[in-house]
Amino acid sequence: MKLMAALALACIAGWPTQADAKPKITEKTEYYQISGKTGVDLLWDMNRKGPRQGFLTKAIAQTRFETDFQGDMDFQNGVCRVSGGGVVMKITYIYPQPREKLSGDMVRRWKLFQADNVRHEKVHGRIAREMASVLDEKIRSFATKGDRRCSNAMAKLKRETKAIYDAYEKKQNDFDRQEHREGGAVDRSVAVLVGKR
Repeated sequence: MKLMAALALACIAGWPTQADAKPKITEKTEYYQISGKTGVDLLWDMNRKGPRQGFLTKAIAQTRFETDFQGDMDFQNGVCRVSGGGVVMKITYIYPQPREKLSGDMVRRWKLFQADNVRHEKVHGRIAREMASVLDEKIRSFATKGDRRCSNAMAKLKRETKAIYDAYEKKQNDFDRQEHREGGAVDRSVAVLVGKR
């Protein structure tokens, strides 16, 4: 039984082999264009054009990741286990980029602001990488008693992988709450951009 369909995840090309014994993770960076000559103008345009975060809000920067599973659920000698299993993750970092050349002190302030964006999003990326490693280990080592259809085994694996997702989603959200609290790192970074620090 194919894991991709059973766990309701998309299939992509380029699966790792069992010999790799680790997830295959790729990263790329994208930018969206913003306009403005002052920090306030740039911030306003980020709030207008930034990547969607939830239904109504926009983010200044964002880390997106797609996780896909490889492998088949095999039955042998009363045991269901994953054959050729592994995880592939694609991480995409999205940042703002001024359309026009900045001048004067705005150059310095923008560099500081963008450096903090990168710092923040790289933490999200690190947490996502940790999750991919834990998922990969779970899939490669998974084995449980079952019948020839392995339906109970697939249900068990689905529960266990969801528990991993939920735990790491909490880590991502906890980090954001810490960073976005009043007077936190994001507030300080925005204050630098608009000239209040």
